[in-house]
Amino acid sequence: MNQLYNLVNQENNRKLLLNTIRNGHIANAYLFHGPEGSGQEGFALEYAAMLNCHAREDQPCGECPSCHKMKTLEHGNIHLVFPIQTGHIAKDDPPFKNFGPDDMEEVQNCIKKKAANPYEKLCPFDGKHIPINFIREIRKKIYLTAPESGYKVVIVFDADLMLEPAANAFLKILEEPPEKTTLILTTSNLNALLPTIRSRCQTLYFPALSTTELGNHLRKNGIREDQINLVIRLSGGDVRQAIQLKEADLGRLRKITLETLRMVATWKIDKVYDLVNQFVMLRKENPDEFDRLMFSISFWFRDAAILKAGKPESELVHADMQTELRKFVDYYTELDAFGAYSAVDNCIDLTSRNVYINLALVNMFFKIHNRIQPGKSQ
Repeated sequence: MNQLYNLVNQENNRKLLLNTIRNGHIANAYLFHGPEGSGQEGFALEYAAMLNCHAREDQPCGECPSCHKMKTLEHGNIHLVFPIQTGHIAKDDPPFKNFGPDDMEEVQNCIKKKAANPYEKLCPFDGKHIPINFIREIRKKIYLTAPESGYKVVIVFDADLMLEPAANAFLKILEEPPEKTTLILTTSNLNALLPTIRSRCQTLYFPALSTTELGNHLRKNGIREDQINLVIRLSGGDVRQAIQLKEADLGRLRKITLETLRMVATWKIDKVYDLVNQFVMLRKENPDEFDRLMFSISFWFRDAAILKAGKPESELVHADMQTELRKFVDYYTELDAFGAYSAVDNCIDLTSRNVYINLALVNMFFKIHNRIQPGKSQ
């Protein structure tokens, strides 16, 4: 099948959407949901292109004038709603009232990035909410005559971030949708949406991509074979995060992981407390990188357990660090790899629940140290 955007698998959902057009069963509203990076946002764009493609088969064809405009998200029939930072504006003001020329240029750049990569988040300035002003602005537009033939399509990205007034305003559109208009909400947090909104939409679930599907996509994007397992695990199956984990990021992660292990093994208390403070600061400034580092350490001990058990090296997550792993396992002959892995896993759970992070980290490092050193209490 043709694809206007570079999407990974989800062919069953794609066929289902195409059949709604062929059978004339196009719903007024859809709710695309699934884990982050599974493709629900990209397929919302793809469906908008299908609905407006001039070809009779294999929509979107990618060749007609409509497809060319859809490809750059400059089609008059498509309306995008996304989280923004509004500042203080009156309820009747347009959503971008406080945006200057540079701000609007940044918004346009974000839209261009979304067009080039459908897995990119459309969230300029790290917007946290979708305000009612944005919904009211869209409502004004979609009740007007469509600028082009085809379907008007409203796509609400991260629909769960609609503030309550915005959600109620959107509900009114769902109750009286304009003709030849399709509304698509996307979310990775289905339960955060109003039940009344969910009940008025046809839901379509986009499951997380399999490791095989994501691995093949990463190979096409130039990720080294010996790094693919690590990238898949660190990204949690999110295509966007996986592509972002380029070699430079992985190299830095490798360096910090090894430095952490060396410091915990030697156990100089002042250095360990410095390490705790570094981890705390990292979690505050860059939570995603903190999570990746914690998982990297966790995978290290998982891999060490695999090597100690004599299992195939193909099962390693840190496949590009086999030499370092082998030296580690050979040096620490009494290593309790599973115990160390469990200590890290427990700390990840505690920090995710906002338990006092300093204490959780100190406890984790102490347990790792005991499980590395021979002759210490287990």
